[in-house]
Amino acid sequence: MKIFNSITDFLVDRNSASPIVYVPTMGNLHEGHLSLIKKGKELGGQIITSIFINPLQFNNKKDLDNYPKTLNSDVQFLKRSGCNYLYLPDDKSILNNIEKVKASKKSKKLCGLNRPGHFDGVVTILNRFFNQINPDIVIFGKKDYQQYLIVKDLINDKNFNIKLIGSETIRDKNGLALSSRNNLLSNEQKKIASELYKTLKDINKKKKSLSQDLLDKKIDNLSSLGFEVDYLTLCNAETLEDSYEIRSNNLLLAIAATINDIRLIDNIILDKLS
Repeated sequence: MKIFNSITDFLVDRNSASPIVYVPTMGNLHEGHLSLIKKGKELGGQIITSIFINPLQFNNKKDLDNYPKTLNSDVQFLKRSGCNYLYLPDDKSILNNIEKVKASKKSKKLCGLNRPGHFDGVVTILNRFFNQINPDIVIFGKKDYQQYLIVKDLINDKNFNIKLIGSETIRDKNGLALSSRNNLLSNEQKKIASELYKTLKDINKKKKSLSQDLLDKKIDNLSSLGFEVDYLTLCNAETLEDSYEIRSNNLLLAIAATINDIRLIDNIILDKLS
């Protein structure tokens, strides 16, 4: 694996004969990131991963300061994964004279309701990286489903010639969606956090009788376990507009909740009623 601090060095070295598959990260890597790299390898591409803790997407400076920084172990992780290139830019090279980009209207839904400007920060940085790296393919995990849709809009709005691939959520043995934030949880808290996925699965089983009352009861159950639920909602999986069209095969059930000041998100696509 080759490590670059300058995008110019990468552009000189890249092999134009193979597609460039880009996996953007903020470091603190885990098996979920590995699944993205594996998917890229399956496509026969050269994998470039970036590690950049994006200050523009944090609403709270404390969250930015507390974000885990594990560069040495991340480098070893990527070497074992088969990653070809690692791009490690400094803040100045990315943020200086950066074009500020507004996220699509989907950014006003779900997580965007209580995190103003978050997705603007995400797409502003991605716009810079996409222009620098010029990848053929970019891979995002669908755990951050809203982000996945917003990135799709960015690619379309900016006319990037990039294929976006979504990778399914990777979970631990208890069903908890893998996330860098999980490292901030104790083992006991991780067990409690797995109730988020269990809640989504239980609602899926009861989809014939979906109602706001059912969702409210689930929120109460989670609150009794120590969660502060930001949202538990049903929406169209393409537009993120609220929806109870239970015979649709395109209904997203999404949740965001905080436990011990750690914010977690998860989602599933509901099974279609036959």
